[in-house]
Amino acid sequence: MYKTCMNCGMKYDLSEKMCPKRKCPECGGKLKLQYTQEELKEIQKQNDDMVPINTFLL
Repeated sequence: MYKTCMNCGMKYDLSEKMCPKRKCPECGGKLKLQYTQEELKEIQKQNDDMVPINTFLL
């Protein structure tokens, strides 16, 4: 997972301890969270697993 600045496009890896929280240290722009392909597949799998449970509860 990494964050990307909305203004200048700089990428910051979340595994680093120096990753900024909300604002880009270069230009002060807002950071947007980006997922890798593996993380997106895992999230999709978790969502697919929860669909039958949510349907049953409704």
